[in-house]
Amino acid sequence: MNPQDLMAEIGGVPFVDDATFKPKSLLTAVAIVRRSADPKAYPGLGEYLDPEKAERVFARSAASKPEHIEWTDLSADETDAVDRASAQVVQTTPAWEALLRMPKRYRRMPSSISSTSVLIPQTIYLGPRAFRDDETLVETLIHEHAHVWLHFIAEIYDLQSAEAPHDYVLPSGTPNKSYRGVLLAAHFAAAAASALGRRDDATAATEERARFLTGYLGGCLDALNERPYGTPIGDLVQQSLTRRFEELARPAVATTGMSR
Repeated sequence: MNPQDLMAEIGGVPFVDDATFKPKSLLTAVAIVRRSADPKAYPGLGEYLDPEKAERVFARSAASKPEHIEWTDLSADETDAVDRASAQVVQTTPAWEALLRMPKRYRRMPSSISSTSVLIPQTIYLGPRAFRDDETLVETLIHEHAHVWLHFIAEIYDLQSAEAPHDYVLPSGTPNKSYRGVLLAAHFAAAAASALGRRDDATAATEERARFLTGYLGGCLDALNERPYGTPIGDLVQQSLTRRFEELARPAVATTGMSR
């Protein structure tokens, strides 16, 4: 299956192409890729989607090893908070229910806000700052789930070409990012801005945050366009993100009379 066929099979980009994206199709494709990497690991295809079992496949077959992240289990209160925040996301965007219900595990890390790694499949690390307030936790869950789902696509076809540099700078000022890293940041921003734009309880603060994330998405896309090192699948993801940016930016332009 070539990248164009894959994108047609899965129906677009998760968290972006909500009307057409097919989560089960992407999960099946990922399971097949993992089974191909380690055919005798497990008898059932679905077992390759279990995070712990998938991590064992990665440990045996991946060319790189993940950096260690110190962690503990979430507390009961933290687990309840994650459940409530997840329900709020699904209530705002019902099409994302399958995206938040995919097989995964949460881990508590001692500092920072959150993290995921393509080399530790379907594992979301949450730090103390993630639990600062309800709004932060909701956005953090969208952020890290978006990363996990784009990592799924990257497992099948890399998003960047082999010669892509690692010196991109994110709109936040974070340096030394890869093309793939900028694409992941753009994808998170598109998802989080979309979620805020669909809320029926918007406040001045959430509207401002949505504008910020939309501008952040635009800045990521500018960086990618200035030095395009996407693979065919990376280019298709970027095209979807560009369409979403145009949709998100349009109301702001109509309201303020200003472009980004």
